Formats: sequence, C-alpha cells, structure tokens
Amino acid sequence: MPIAVVVLDANVLVPIVACDFLLTTFDLQLFEPIISSTVLDEVERNLIEDFPHLDPAGLVRRVAHLRASLADQTIETGVLDGVPDTINTKDRHVIAAALAAEATVVVTNDNALRSEIAASGLGLEPLDADTFAMRLWEASPADVREVVDALVAKRRRRPVLPEEMAEQLRVHFPTMTAAWLASRSRPPR
Repeated sequence: MPIAVVVLDANVLVPIVACDFLLTTFDLQLFEPIISSTVLDEVERNLIEDFPHLDPAGLVRRVAHLRASLADQTIETGVLDGVPDTINTKDRHVIAAALAAEATVVVTNDNALRSEIAASGLGLEPLDADTFAMRLWEASPADVREVVDALVAKRRRRPVLPEEMAEQLRVHFPTMTAAWLASRSRPPR
C-alpha cells in the first residue's frame, strides 16, 4: 500500500505530545508528512506567544529540531497559484504545499480551514488530528502500538508509564487513544 502524502498544519505541531506522536509515526513510515516553510514559522511564533513561562531559547531549539527533522518534507510556498480565493489568506500556504506535493490529506484542527478545503473542489481530504490518528490506527494497530511504545521509551528524564502516556495522548487524539486502550484490555487469543 502506498504511503499517504499528508500536509500538516501548524496547529497540530504546536502541542509537544501531538507533534511527537506525528513525528514518530513518520519515523515508522506510516505516512509522508509535508509542511510549508510558513508552518514552521507559525509553530515557532505560536510556541513563544502561547508559552511565555517556558524558555524561549528552548522553544527555538525545539523548532530548529523540527526544521531539521522535516527538512526534506518542507515546501517553500511563495507561489500560491492554483489556491482558490475561498481559502482564507492566512492558510493559503497550507493548500499551496498540498498542491505542490500532490497530497491527498490536510491535517488541521482549524474547523474553518477544514470547511474551506471541503468546499474547494481540490480533491483534498481535510481531517482533524484525532481522525487522522484513528485512520492510522485502523490501517495498522500494531504500528500505532509501536509508536506509543516509542513515546513511552523516549521519556527518560521523567519516565512515564503507558497509562500516563495515554492520558497525554487523549488530549489530542481521544478516539485513537480509546481504541489503543481498549486493545490493551482485551485478553490475548
């Protein structure tokens, strides 16, 4: 089965746990992420504005790591040809990246943008992060279990149990997390 090409909006990359989940699913080749260069700028700006209690230098380092991790998946979106005027100005770069990469899905938690994409006639499927994560689960529960195991294993400074990770994931991916937890409670066959 070919790997889906998926454009990620900034709002799904700002929360650290959501970003970590998405990057880990990418590391395991469950999908091919695409982002616009503007998305990375938005992530950095939003982190600094939304988390003033955190060290701005640390947030800039986080985005630098994100830039490095997604360097081959980043599209410069200076040209907005083919993006309908019905897409709001602030998000046109997301659609330009999707068109340039021939993506099939745009993952965004912005309800208005999802509605604009659905009405655009571009053949892009707009999904919120939870619905996208659930699609990954439905396609390969074993791979998503591996993702969650990897997230738990990464937490070394303050180790977490799988149940604690589930609580963190539930904030961003409630449906997928419920499916994962239900699969853990079933007795083995």
